[in-house]
Amino acid sequence: MNVIKPIILNLLLSTIVFGQRAEQPKPETYPKNIFQNPLEIANYLAGNFGELRANHFHAGLDIKTQQREGLKVKAIGHGYISRINISPTGYGNALYIDHPNGYTSVYAHLREFTPELQEYVRKQQYANETFKIELHPKPNELPIKIGDLIALSGNSGGSGGPHLHFEIRDTKSEEPINPFYFGFDLPDSKKPSILGLYAYPILGDVNQKTNRVVVANGGIISASGKIGFGVKAYDKQNGSENNNGIHQINISVNDEPIYTFTANRFSFDEARAINATCDYADMQKNNSWVYQGFVKDGNPLRLFSNLKNNGILDVVDGETYKIKIEVKDYAGNASTSQFTVNGKPFIDSAKLPETNPMAWNKENHFKTDGIEIFFPKGIFYEDFDLSYKLSNNKHWVGDSNFPVHQNYTIAIDPKDIPTAQLDKAVIVREYQKRGAWKKDYLTTELKNGKLVANPKDFGVFSIMLDNTKPTITPLNIKENSQFSQTNTIIRFTINDEHSGIKDYKAFIDGKWVLAEYDQKIKRLTINLTKENISVGDHQLELNVKDEKNNTATYSTSFKKIS
Repeated sequence: MNVIKPIILNLLLSTIVFGQRAEQPKPETYPKNIFQNPLEIANYLAGNFGELRANHFHAGLDIKTQQREGLKVKAIGHGYISRINISPTGYGNALYIDHPNGYTSVYAHLREFTPELQEYVRKQQYANETFKIELHPKPNELPIKIGDLIALSGNSGGSGGPHLHFEIRDTKSEEPINPFYFGFDLPDSKKPSILGLYAYPILGDVNQKTNRVVVANGGIISASGKIGFGVKAYDKQNGSENNNGIHQINISVNDEPIYTFTANRFSFDEARAINATCDYADMQKNNSWVYQGFVKDGNPLRLFSNLKNNGILDVVDGETYKIKIEVKDYAGNASTSQFTVNGKPFIDSAKLPETNPMAWNKENHFKTDGIEIFFPKGIFYEDFDLSYKLSNNKHWVGDSNFPVHQNYTIAIDPKDIPTAQLDKAVIVREYQKRGAWKKDYLTTELKNGKLVANPKDFGVFSIMLDNTKPTITPLNIKENSQFSQTNTIIRFTINDEHSGIKDYKAFIDGKWVLAEYDQKIKRLTINLTKENISVGDHQLELNVKDEKNNTATYSTSFKKIS
């Protein structure tokens, strides 16, 4: 394992100790009504704090902006801008304001900043010749007062539609905290909806089945061994029909609490543990979100309290158990479902021998058939047996419906790849999701004669060669196109179907110019007015490079006429 273990050392040093769940924070009292609303309109939510999202819990509030961009975004309190982030993905254009009371407010998916702030960012983008940039101004370099205009709302980054993503974080720990605790809650008279109840055989059976069983409200099931429970539920606030997340889930057995989930605060290092908190396989296969009301040993999340036996019921033959599941929103509206479990004898079936046992609380190593894998300690949520097979030069590693918490390192022997082509080799992960096969092209390096990548999921791994250039499609420009004050933006679509776009650069008359990139729609734009392009003839060149340094170039002349 000496080949790949050092490769992830820096990764491990920068992470928390996964698999060791910190204690649930003691109830905190947060200051209310010291911050003002970030928008000039009433808050209606498209998403709330702790809502279940792909690979993460939602870290703030998604505030609707009347299905349009350009609403005024204002600072919620005094402070200074501590961070500015510009990205074609994720939060897009985002601002962070540190407040003197120890909290940080976050405003994301913005369309643009104030002119002064935009110019501050623009200078750094030009100095570094990059659109994507992260800036950390010095304390009080950019002071802000409560109510100051800081930006206009938008749809930048990974946003699925115009809205303001708004967060409050603990400045020191950077942990997001439910903004409702600071008085940003809104009128809510709607009870959460319970759409499904489930029982999970962990060791034993439910209704003579060893997989998940649907339970009717008021129903009766029989079970043996160890079982857990699950609930599918959503919440809605007044004025919005969006299905949002649940604030709290309480599970009790014979009126004794065994599990509580509360969406209060978490760290970003823990957020991916959503995959151990929900029914991950069901989500992957059916896009269905079920909260599992039991905690796996390696789940580091701190959103749990009142745990008894990690929320798992040890069923005793002949005993009867009254199960109550309550779901609540922040306003205190609650919905409750109940059912009965009748205990029956547990028959311990013979366990199949494990071929590649993996432990959640240890480092794990696997090596065979030209492949070498190193799993750091704590990246699994539970012990399991790793499946593996080699077929048609493809390495089938594990089950893609089994969640992994953090990156691991995979090294594949490129024995069939010509030496001259190794710099074009990419490790590809194939997997099935909702009935369709998909591909991820992993960032791949050549290390000690092996191709090395750091995936976060299981799947089918193989090597492909990427000799294909990205594509550049001009949308409103061709040779000798003319642009005026009413037609000032040049638009392209750029794309790469394989290793992915690594970098791009645009030049007008040989000088670098800022080109803005929206990755979700693959759109690249150059605003001639913002770039101060003068009236007259000009030469444009656009270079787009992928992760394997295949480069596409587009050149043309154009004229600015007014």
